[in-house]
Amino acid sequence: MRSVHGWGYALSLTVIVVFGPFPAQAALIDGIAAMGASETAGTNFSGSWVPWLAIDRGLNFGPGQSYNVAVNGSRTQTLLNRNQHTEVAELVANGDVNLAYLFVGGLDVPPVILDMILGTLNVPNWADGVVDRMMTAVDTVLVDGPEGMVVAGLPDMTLVPGAAPYASLAAPVVSAIDYTNTLIKEEVLSRGLVYLDVAGLMRDLNAEPFVVGGVTIDTVNGSPIPTHFFTDELHPGFVGNGVFANLMLTALNEGFDTSHALFTDQEILARAGLSGSYTGE
Repeated sequence: MRSVHGWGYALSLTVIVVFGPFPAQAALIDGIAAMGASETAGTNFSGSWVPWLAIDRGLNFGPGQSYNVAVNGSRTQTLLNRNQHTEVAELVANGDVNLAYLFVGGLDVPPVILDMILGTLNVPNWADGVVDRMMTAVDTVLVDGPEGMVVAGLPDMTLVPGAAPYASLAAPVVSAIDYTNTLIKEEVLSRGLVYLDVAGLMRDLNAEPFVVGGVTIDTVNGSPIPTHFFTDELHPGFVGNGVFANLMLTALNEGFDTSHALFTDQEILARAGLSGSYTGE
């Protein structure tokens, strides 16, 4: 567990990093791809973490962020069906990309959440399927020899606003997510890649009032109001995507020896249209 400071708040990020004998240097990361669902898809700051890195930090996600091949609504199976992994592998093979992010799996949870609660889901079988599909995507990209990959575990889907009706029944869902993430982490680390504990991040955010630059951010209720982490029942808004952008930058800095500046509270609030509310606290 590393504590990352300098955002105006102290937030513990579980960023598990495995270094090879010679960690990649910053100059070698000159093309970045992203795979996943709606939290990654999109080219605006309230719709995805990618434009934060591409526009405000100048990272090369391709012309018009075209190396971001994430598709709204993707689960692990539909990611494969839509050939996101082969698109990225081709970008690597062509020399356009040498680092890839994979952030998928959250939407695999809602279709089985009631079965998890009722105890009728074979969790090990379900988890094995999620992990196998994720590793199919990972291994397809790795064949072409990128400098590395950053792979996120499943988010804690009990903490999105849409899961509020199940809050009192969440324990078996949390257990299934944690079991699956243990498997994902093992597979990612065994390949010498960077693993992100997104579920841990979300739990940290909910452990106490979340304050950015003196502004209290609602992490429970979905609303397009920019002081809310989620813009609706599922998707992060401006502040949420700023936080995810910092998580992705931290993975890049620690995993590949780069030194990209994290987004400050003031930058995040400015993107959310809340500059006037910044107090520096």
